[in-house]
Amino acid sequence: MRIVVGVAGGIAAYKTCELVSRLVQAGHEVRVIMTSAATAFVGPLTFEALSGHPVSTQATDVSEGPLSHITLAHWAEAMVVAPATAGLIARFATGRAEDMLSLVYLGFRGPVLVAPAMEPDMWTHPRTEMNVGILRSDGVHIVGPREGRMASGREGIGRMAEPWELMEALEDVITPQDLAHVRMVVTAGSTWEHFDPVRLLTNPSTGLMGVLIANAAARRGAHVHLITGPAVQVPVHHLVTRSTVTSAVEMLQAVEKVMEAADVFVGAAAVSDFRPVESLTHKMHKESLPLTWKMQTNPDIIAMVAQKYHGHKLIVGFAAETQAPVEQAALKLRKKGLDAIVANLVGHQEGFGSGQHHSWLVTAQGAHPIPGDDKACTANVLLDWIERKLKES
Repeated sequence: MRIVVGVAGGIAAYKTCELVSRLVQAGHEVRVIMTSAATAFVGPLTFEALSGHPVSTQATDVSEGPLSHITLAHWAEAMVVAPATAGLIARFATGRAEDMLSLVYLGFRGPVLVAPAMEPDMWTHPRTEMNVGILRSDGVHIVGPREGRMASGREGIGRMAEPWELMEALEDVITPQDLAHVRMVVTAGSTWEHFDPVRLLTNPSTGLMGVLIANAAARRGAHVHLITGPAVQVPVHHLVTRSTVTSAVEMLQAVEKVMEAADVFVGAAAVSDFRPVESLTHKMHKESLPLTWKMQTNPDIIAMVAQKYHGHKLIVGFAAETQAPVEQAALKLRKKGLDAIVANLVGHQEGFGSGQHHSWLVTAQGAHPIPGDDKACTANVLLDWIERKLKES
């Protein structure tokens, strides 16, 4: 994507160097515009080196040429302004075209993200609040500011949002909303089955795959309810509704509460197959621990969901296998009556806890290798398939 990054004067301009670097690494083409005040904090050559393109400044000829405001406004597909000072926000809100950055803003007709950075008293001033309100009503996405220590030494709300926050906000804005109005339930992570308060049966699942699916679906407009096991520490998108449970029985109960209103179920949790017949309320000391422990089968959550909703909702499962993953997934697909299964090859080098794996999307039409070995890619390939299937129904 072609992105214009605007930089106003302020100590937070140093953070924008990391933002530009992240954008370029993510495959975006970036052009930087700096106000004259910004050049006092970071040199234009720094942004030129990071972006690989000449930098537009206050001194740039704004009337014609490859760096003109008209050319850049028409070239860009998105615009990020970080940091945005109170003065720049005021110029944007009132349409004062007094510098190159303001000219490009007025001529641009795509998504705009603005990351304010200023002293707390300036941020809470009625005029600033009014100007920010005007920008929001114009469709501008305001990201931040955050609370923390200012360059002046004061504490309060006024720090520019971090580069990773701006990257996430930009992704939210530019992602097509092809799953808008879709209601989805996703499970993620391992369950815990306690023998006693300090011992339990579980597995190494971190919940990464399920959370990536939930986050990507939310970015694409879906209403997502994510149900996780107790150990999932992966950051969850702010638009995702999350419930946390401990055991397989609790996860089934949580799923049953929300499935009636859902269109899609994605069972990515690594649910324990068994649980102790008896779970003690006190710790068993080593000397009295039994060498054998009576176990009982846990409910097969995805099979139960498929049995109740097959033909009415899309049901997708996951199969983690150490060998013959496609064959095993095909068997589960038919046995449980699922619409699709993502088959994963797990082992010492990939699978649980890893951002990389090899996977296949298995349906009644056959097995399709998912390109790449990135779990984020797998999440979007699965969501693409879900989006197509919902269109067909």
